[in-house]
Amino acid sequence: MYAVAVLDREALEVFRREYPWLELTPDVIEVSLYMDENGAPVRVTAASLGASGEMQAYDVNAFGAETLLALIRHAPRGKTAMEDCPEEIEVRTLLETLPIADGIRSVDEVEAQRKQQLERAYESLRTIAANKFEQALGQAANATERDRIARNLAAIPATLPEIDEASKSIFLEVDLWRLVAIVRDEYVLPADYDLSLRKPTEKSVTGAFAAIEADALAYPLIQALFDLSPTAFSISTTGQDSSRFVRVNQAYLDLVGKAWDEIAGSEMVSSGLLTDDAGARARRLSLLDSDGGYVGEIALIRNGKGETVTVSISARRLFLSGQFYDFEVLTPIAG
Repeated sequence: MYAVAVLDREALEVFRREYPWLELTPDVIEVSLYMDENGAPVRVTAASLGASGEMQAYDVNAFGAETLLALIRHAPRGKTAMEDCPEEIEVRTLLETLPIADGIRSVDEVEAQRKQQLERAYESLRTIAANKFEQALGQAANATERDRIARNLAAIPATLPEIDEASKSIFLEVDLWRLVAIVRDEYVLPADYDLSLRKPTEKSVTGAFAAIEADALAYPLIQALFDLSPTAFSISTTGQDSSRFVRVNQAYLDLVGKAWDEIAGSEMVSSGLLTDDAGARARRLSLLDSDGGYVGEIALIRNGKGETVTVSISARRLFLSGQFYDFEVLTPIAG
């Protein structure tokens, strides 16, 4: 989608008065300047009147560099509009409706559907690019230009995995690189999780825990196993630096030397209990995001005496009451 500044007859008359030395020909009746999301010009088109009074395309190369720069400066005087070809709208719709992991369907199923949708998006972009090059081929001024355009047409990558930096110039020529780059990057990323957009606060943790109890800890046997297990368990909201304690068992409290009232609802990082570096936490979060869990990751925590303790952490991402939570099992490693 582009922002378009349209200089109509009236705006061009003002332009001719302010830039008389540029001698913009009077048969040019409209100039459109296409801007990207940063406000930079990416394309200029113009129209003139034909012999029968109909509008026809005007060759902007005839303007010259100085005139083009002056038209760009004059763009704020024009009427603004938004323009997107129907095919690009279809691609944006596909990007906006990519499947999201919801905890109900398997991650593999979601990933497969996501890749299929992105492949459809790229096929649309590839078709748009091919059509634009074929149109340019028919308008090429000489054999050299025709050969160059034909090479670009033949070099359009057939599939998403084939796109590389060498492809950039091909898609830039037809104003498609931004969308192609987005589709390419999405193709190598894992599916998003359907996480709550709000950041949990201490007030919201009580409600979150009530929801978890209703689904996972309501059965007396499960409740007893969680609370009485000699292994340290914790349940937290998701996130690297903003995850908060939702529930821990007594073994966890014994391990860190804290009472539940001291850490309930607090952020795991700011609580000071985790002492390993941000890189290690980021790696564990990445495994939860991509694989839904991990086993035997080494971490450092601080116990009640202020000593650093090495632990092995295994974790699994759970979907409970419409929300994702991280369930961790901590085992001290004897030094």
